[in-house]
Amino acid sequence: MYLQASFRDSTSVREGDFLYQLRRVYPILSELSVSDKTLGGPWYLSGDGEDDRLGVPVFEGAEPRAAAIEELNHRSRHESGQPKSIDIWNGISGRGNASTINIIIDCGSIANQFELSVSERRKGASRAGSYVSSANVVSKVAIEFDCPYVIFGPRPYFEKQVFADRPGVSWMLYLPHALTSAQVPEARALIPVMRDCQQQGTIIVSVTDEVFDVNNRAHVKVANDIEIRLADQDLLPRYVDL
Repeated sequence: MYLQASFRDSTSVREGDFLYQLRRVYPILSELSVSDKTLGGPWYLSGDGEDDRLGVPVFEGAEPRAAAIEELNHRSRHESGQPKSIDIWNGISGRGNASTINIIIDCGSIANQFELSVSERRKGASRAGSYVSSANVVSKVAIEFDCPYVIFGPRPYFEKQVFADRPGVSWMLYLPHALTSAQVPEARALIPVMRDCQQQGTIIVSVTDEVFDVNNRAHVKVANDIEIRLADQDLLPRYVDL
């Protein structure tokens, strides 16, 4: 499964603040570990080759390790005013085991990016769990990074979505709107995302009785239908406007 999101930091966040960014990541890893303990940690900074070494451990408990921050500062020492990348992995190689997070920050006039990739063990299952537990992960990303959208589902769905210039629905899509079933009747579930007792947005779920399968035409059709419905109501943003 693959999660993609964009976000913008406030002007109060200083350039290259790796401590701040990694502190936002830990609650997401904690949520992932509810369904699969190997996704909770330990996590490591990606090295020159994952097969050669684990890399620097990222967390000690819930707090980023000083050595990891120092290493990220060292890697970005010549990148002042340029985008910077944080790449971490769960230290387990191979299909059905490896998981990675990539965060690109300091992107200037364009949005920063957050990506999570989880290698699955078998067809029809997700290491993030059911749609409910997967939506909890999406919710955590949306809240921690204050995202204008979060997509979660199989990576190949990007080739099947309706609009190339807008986010696709895939298994689930977070948008920062309070949506109702009258607005999105094709959705199998609408899950509110709350912050400080206020609804921050909604997770639109296309399939609830099983894991989304990009090879299942019925799954793809309902996701496509939701995208069209949202676009018709000007609720599906264009990437260029984010």
